[in-house]
This record gives sequence, C-alpha cells and structure tokens, in this order.
Amino acid sequence: MTLTLYFLKAITFTFVSWTIGLIVNNAIKNTTFYSKLSDFQFIRSATIYNSLGLSVFAWIIKNSFFKIFNQNIKLKKRASREDLKQIRNEMVYAEIGHIIGFIFILIIIGLQIGYKAYTFALILFVFNVIFNLYPSLLQQKNKKRIDNILKQ
Repeated sequence: MTLTLYFLKAITFTFVSWTIGLIVNNAIKNTTFYSKLSDFQFIRSATIYNSLGLSVFAWIIKNSFFKIFNQNIKLKKRASREDLKQIRNEMVYAEIGHIIGFIFILIIIGLQIGYKAYTFALILFVFNVIFNLYPSLLQQKNKKRIDNILKQ
C-alpha cells in the first residue's frame, strides 16, 4: 500500500473512532462508572502538560479551523458558576469520547501489528495521539482549571 492510502485510511479510522466514541459515550453516560471517569486525571503536573506540548496544541486548536468542532465548550467573558459547570460537563463528555476513540484505535493498531502492517500501525498511532489523546488531555487540563475556579 502507498503512504497516501495509509494516510487516507488513518483519517477515516480517526473519524470512525470519534463516531464510536459518541455512541459508546451516550450508552454509558448515565452509569456510576461514568461519574468516576469524570474526575479522573491522567496527568496532574502542569510541567508535564507543557513538556508534552499541550500549550502549543491548545494554541493550534484555538487559532485554526478545529475551533469550530465543539462550540459547546466556549467560555463567555463573564461566565456564571452554572455556565462553568455546564462547560465542564461538555468537556467531560468530549474527553471521554476521545478516550473511547483512542482505545478503539489502539485495538485497530494491535490488529495491524498482528498482520505485520507496521507502517500503517505507526501512522495510525500518530493520528491517534494527535486527534484523540491530545484532545482528551487538553480537556482534562481545562477541566482542572475550571475545577480550581469553582472551588474558590
């Protein structure tokens, strides 16, 4: 297979992972397990967030066409506590959807490695990190900021 085809397939799998994330997210959002996930933090250190380049990633999201994807996570200049809680809920929803998509793609990557399709597995892994893991980590970082504001 050509690299172009690998990239097209990776883009397709990324969109499919988002769809699966939405479907599974809707199926589990009213469970007690979901409420436990809403407070989960992969990374607790701001230093690690910065060393992973999440500040650069956030800037790219804010200043590119990606900002149109989830309009429910926009903060008003003067947000009330209820606005912040609503935005936090939307962030949790987006975060968990991306985590589900990330896990789905990891399974596909495992299958590709089993079929010895290492180049495609690597390309898919890079896409998965950029389009599922980093958005999830960014949601966690922003969720933590909102939690700190709500504690005050």
